[in-house]
Amino acid sequence: ILDVTHEDVSVHLFLETLQGPAAEWFQHLPAGSITSWATLQTAFEDRYKPSEDAFTLLSKITHLKKEVNET
Repeated sequence: ILDVTHEDVSVHLFLETLQGPAAEWFQHLPAGSITSWATLQTAFEDRYKPSEDAFTLLSKITHLKKEVNET
């Protein structure tokens, strides 16, 4: 138990929260591909973080307007 780091605990607790598609995503990662909290964070963000933040996307959707020639 003395060899358990804060990072080990963080990874373990995070993995315990994964459900559904996120849990399946993690289970299908190549063995040994997650070596630290940082690699887990990067992999998760690469998979699930939108390319734009939610506020920007919501703003774009809210301001969509149909042009005269569009149906």
